[in-house]
Amino acid sequence: MADNKNESVAGDPVGEVVDIRKMIEVRREEEEAIVGESDEKAGPSSDFIRKCAKSGQLGDGMLFAALHQGRYVFNKQTKEWLVFNGHHWELDELDTVKAAVEDVIDVYMAEEERLWPLYFDAVREEDKNEKRRLKRILDAVQTKIKSLRNDNGRNKCLEFAHTMRENPLHILGDELDSDPWLLGCANGVLDLRTGLLRKGGPEDYILKGCPTEWKGIDSPCKVWEKSVLEIMSDDLEMASYIQRVFGYAVFGISPEHIFAVLHGQGRNGKSFMVETIQDVLGEVAGPIPAEMLLDQGPARSSSGPTPDIMALRGRRVAFASETDEGRKFSASRVKWFSGGDTLTGRYGYGNMRMVSFKPSHQLFLLTNHKPHASADDFAFWERMHLIPFELSFVKRKPQADNEREVDRDLGKKVKPEASGILAWLVQGCLDWQKQGLNPPAKVLEATAEYRRDEDLLADFVDECCFVPETNSEQVWIGATDIYDVFCWFFRRMYSKKKTIPQKTFGKLMKKRFKHEKVGTYRYWGVSVLAEVREQIEQESDKRKF
Repeated sequence: MADNKNESVAGDPVGEVVDIRKMIEVRREEEEAIVGESDEKAGPSSDFIRKCAKSGQLGDGMLFAALHQGRYVFNKQTKEWLVFNGHHWELDELDTVKAAVEDVIDVYMAEEERLWPLYFDAVREEDKNEKRRLKRILDAVQTKIKSLRNDNGRNKCLEFAHTMRENPLHILGDELDSDPWLLGCANGVLDLRTGLLRKGGPEDYILKGCPTEWKGIDSPCKVWEKSVLEIMSDDLEMASYIQRVFGYAVFGISPEHIFAVLHGQGRNGKSFMVETIQDVLGEVAGPIPAEMLLDQGPARSSSGPTPDIMALRGRRVAFASETDEGRKFSASRVKWFSGGDTLTGRYGYGNMRMVSFKPSHQLFLLTNHKPHASADDFAFWERMHLIPFELSFVKRKPQADNEREVDRDLGKKVKPEASGILAWLVQGCLDWQKQGLNPPAKVLEATAEYRRDEDLLADFVDECCFVPETNSEQVWIGATDIYDVFCWFFRRMYSKKKTIPQKTFGKLMKKRFKHEKVGTYRYWGVSVLAEVREQIEQESDKRKF
């Protein structure tokens, strides 16, 4: 297990975001110099509007950008428009940006109304030059109004708005969700270092936001706290630890590099706990396919889209649910997704560019069956936190010691406590900043036992094999013979459905025993115990009858 005491958590450990912050500051300064001097309430000046009218379709984009700085922005990585909702950005799924082109039309129409009296004055005064000048401007404005009311004009306006040279409405995409200490909420932006709320601004570039209102660090959630304590077997130390783990997960970067596995037989509360937290955090939390963490056999092409990887971008709580019995972890993928290394992926076939980003998520697995893993992979086990869920909540009268009667309305009871549960998470984050994750002995012992159990070869040799202390060169067994015995042992002890491949078993055996090929492979210094062979034969005879 890694040392989970934070040495410098109280300070900002996120050096990776410094460059992005500088870039945001530069952009903020650029946005303050909006095209055309104008009174904020009055809108763009007439001079600027007329300049736009005479600048072709580029002018429409200039005017749209001037009207909607801080309201709309185009993400170059995903090729999507974002809209600011008052506290953070969100995907413009309803295409309101297209409707916003009407604002450009309204400005042109208002300018047309200002121009007509000037034009008639020039007619009355017989000022031919002024009359011609104003007529050209009027014609240009009227042409703009007409063109912006068709699809081509509207689309070109938006295209120029994010591609023009000066003050374009675009971002690279790296700016989004780049400050791990900020959490967008329904009523503002929360600073996770202090638990204080402030008004959110476009310059925060927060995309993934929490739909829950922040009502203060002391907002109550008595039903939730009681439920968490009961789920954790009334173990206050475990309840405090699970609060720190989920609180740490809300922080937008992963310096601890842990992999939290919530393990226990069905109906034990782990799904209720994670689903409730997902409801509170919204798109900040979300599921990933369990297959992302498991051994998939031969690697697929790396050039294809990787939407599962890209779904992790900006997410803080990422959880996979349930794995089939007998499956095996891909240690390399678990280490990649739970570490601090840069992730690289591609959104979809419409966007061929590879995108790299720093992980912001904490990885969780909810499972009834512990997947297998190599006991020798030190880095994998350094990340592992096996969190036992020991109780079972049943619909009938409890019978076993670990059974409790389920509260079927518990989900409804905690919904009104959403703001309190958010406060509970932030309290956990603040506690993590003080003492680190600090896993209890129960977690450390469960993880150590898990690792011991995964030393399959050691268990097999201890229970089924004879290993002489001397004269080992006189004892041997064929590779196929001992593998057949191992499969019998594995089905008895671990899984009736699957076993590990003979090639994998052979690699484990070769690390421990001398081997050579004499017609077929054989291992020296090991054989199968006579009583084990006898038991296998007895079971085989029973199946015949």
